[in-house]
Amino acid sequence: MLLRLIYRYSFSLYNRHFRSSVKISLTYALTLFLITIIMAVMASLQSQRFDSIRDVKSFDITVENGDLEEIESLYPDASVFSYSEGYALINGRAFIIRYVDESYDGGINILFGDDSGLILSYSSYMALSNNVRLSRLGGNRTRRSLDNIDIAVSGVFNSSMGSSFDSYYAFLPKSYATSFDKEYVAIKGCDDTSALDSMKIGYETWKEKEATLYSAFMLERYLMLLVLFVLLLIVYIELRQEARIFLRNKKSEAYELFISGLEDKKIAFVFILSFLLILFSGALLALLTSYLALPILSSFMRMSFSYYKEVNIDLKMFIIINVAFYIITSLTVLSFFKRSFKKSIREGLDE
Repeated sequence: MLLRLIYRYSFSLYNRHFRSSVKISLTYALTLFLITIIMAVMASLQSQRFDSIRDVKSFDITVENGDLEEIESLYPDASVFSYSEGYALINGRAFIIRYVDESYDGGINILFGDDSGLILSYSSYMALSNNVRLSRLGGNRTRRSLDNIDIAVSGVFNSSMGSSFDSYYAFLPKSYATSFDKEYVAIKGCDDTSALDSMKIGYETWKEKEATLYSAFMLERYLMLLVLFVLLLIVYIELRQEARIFLRNKKSEAYELFISGLEDKKIAFVFILSFLLILFSGALLALLTSYLALPILSSFMRMSFSYYKEVNIDLKMFIIINVAFYIITSLTVLSFFKRSFKKSIREGLDE
């Protein structure tokens, strides 16, 4: 009996309630669909960007002036390697120079040539000549000077970060490093810092190195969620108005159910679940259309971005949004029901 009542009140034909129920269900479905798809695309793009940063630029953990062998023993399952880094001018243009050896695992691809000399990105190689002048800080700590080195470009590279990294970085063999360049040991493939903490070794994570960019991405994500939640607020206002009208129209019927022996708690339960059923139908429709849209979305992402990362629906966020909205809806309907059910049975039936 209760199930029939719940279904009947969800999509009742009385006083245009069916049309309003369908409208709320479709609006809720469209809102959830937009939230799910937009957040899935944003999460994919952000994850792709962060993965590129960890693979190419900042790595999971870096230790300045660290002991390579000691850190390798702490992270046997990760990629651990050393490199030096400093600033230099190449034909008058500012670059960050990384001094590396054959163990370097920095995610760069040599398009042509080799790593015996200076390695530039393709755009930098086209802007400069085969033989360049590299100017950097030299001498010693007490007496500094500007060293000028004429060197040949031996190779051209690219990376998954594109121009945001390639245009500003160049690579040289580690034998070219000076005492003014900073030395690092990088840990790639593991972001657990507990081993370093236990040894009291100082380190810097990729999030700390890229704090500004990471914060900007997170702020963008939260602002987008805020904008999308405004759509949910519109759905809630529409549902709240419909709940008030429906309960007012069904007041006498609620009293009749009470007289027939149904407890007021069960009557409230019926009305609450009837509105939750409307939302649940919208949530199912949103989830179905989201999964149907994934292949199209994935194809678009694959064509638009050279380094494509799979787009996945965040089911956890989807469930949290629905549960929160169901709780708010239940409390709203319960509040209206109690307000309408305050009068005596005689007064309620006479209205």
